[in-house]
Amino acid sequence: MGMQGRVAGRRLGVTAVALLVLGALLGCVGGLGGYFFMPTKFVPGGHMRPTLATESSVTFNLLTIKVNRGDVVLFDAAAWGEQHQSVERVVAVGGDHISYTPGDRTLTLNGQPLDEPYVLNGDPVAGSPAFDVRVPRGRLFVLGDNRGNSADSRFRFEFSQSGTVPLSDVNGTMVDEGDPLLVGLRSGALVGVAVLCAGALLGAVSLRLRRRAAATAVHPAYAGLVPPPGA
Repeated sequence: MGMQGRVAGRRLGVTAVALLVLGALLGCVGGLGGYFFMPTKFVPGGHMRPTLATESSVTFNLLTIKVNRGDVVLFDAAAWGEQHQSVERVVAVGGDHISYTPGDRTLTLNGQPLDEPYVLNGDPVAGSPAFDVRVPRGRLFVLGDNRGNSADSRFRFEFSQSGTVPLSDVNGTMVDEGDPLLVGLRSGALVGVAVLCAGALLGAVSLRLRRRAAATAVHPAYAGLVPPPGA
């Protein structure tokens, strides 16, 4: 009983340590990636309808390397003279020519009508003043999807270069809740917690077996069915 208990306890102990290490790794990677670097933030207002419901929660990837036209971005609005973060859609990047002439049904990007299926009511020019912008390098021209109710680049010419925001002020891009990477990381974090719990449980069982084996070795009378005191 004593030898067998020590061997069983040792094996369970090794397994417990392995599970604890694995759980910690999964929890750290999944937690940091899925929650710290891909946080869910509250977006007030309805300027991004219909893409985002009024006052909705949105997940952003803070490790964004490249920003493309069409991306919904989270950025520091300091370039617009405001001390908060804002959310808008990128419609033009550095080097692009974006314009609108009253009477047109769409914006014009680099000489071509800009197709924007995401705008509210299919109206990309709602409430828009005339503008003609050559976006400076390293900057972005951003608009809300609810064009009739969005204080975006069209109305920020007095605050920054052509109403644009610096690419360096972008903190992240919107991630769909069903994004495989996001789902995988957050699932990994949950699995990590479960593995940690399993490791802790096996560790407790291992310790109990080894203590019982040690007690049996010291007190041979307890080698039968009756467990030693305190077991």
